[in-house]
Amino acid sequence: MSTAHNPLFEKVKNTAAKLNRRRQTASDTSKAIVARREAFFDRLALMNVGALTFSVTLAGRMGNNTHLPKTLFGAWGFLLLAAGACLVRNLSHQHYQMADALTNMAESEVAYIDVDHEVISTENVMYADSTEQFDQNREVTLNRANREIWKKTLETQQRAATRHWGIVHTAEWVAGSAMLLGFAFLITFALRNL
Repeated sequence: MSTAHNPLFEKVKNTAAKLNRRRQTASDTSKAIVARREAFFDRLALMNVGALTFSVTLAGRMGNNTHLPKTLFGAWGFLLLAAGACLVRNLSHQHYQMADALTNMAESEVAYIDVDHEVISTENVMYADSTEQFDQNREVTLNRANREIWKKTLETQQRAATRHWGIVHTAEWVAGSAMLLGFAFLITFALRNL
């Protein structure tokens, strides 16, 4: 027996397929952007350490009797701060990505348990893998316990994701500001002494 063509079903199916394609495209684009940002901050940290190394070498070549002004020490401090902030940013971003993935997983588990709970609460269900009688009270109790576990996991991971995102955001600003100040102090030192 064949089922009749249902235009509404086809519309839902096509819309879901289009939504899934767009989600996949957005996910792929997001992953590419994340990879480029992490590579950028890795290079930024390397550039700060390179500038620091170059300026220390230059100061050493100027001779032992050279008085090193506070601007040079300030530049070194800011460049070290910028390099450290870049590394903290990348590490915290990895923690954010993990917490975000666990949040999505916990959210899906809670939604699945809610649907399962609705089904077993309203319908008579047969176990597919057992010959014993379906125990609705046992299943409802298990669902409630599992939902509580996943709900706590969801809340914990959401807090972790929010905390790590804040660290990422702050570290980006610290890295950018410290790098600009560090290079400004290096340029000031160079203009005064060369």
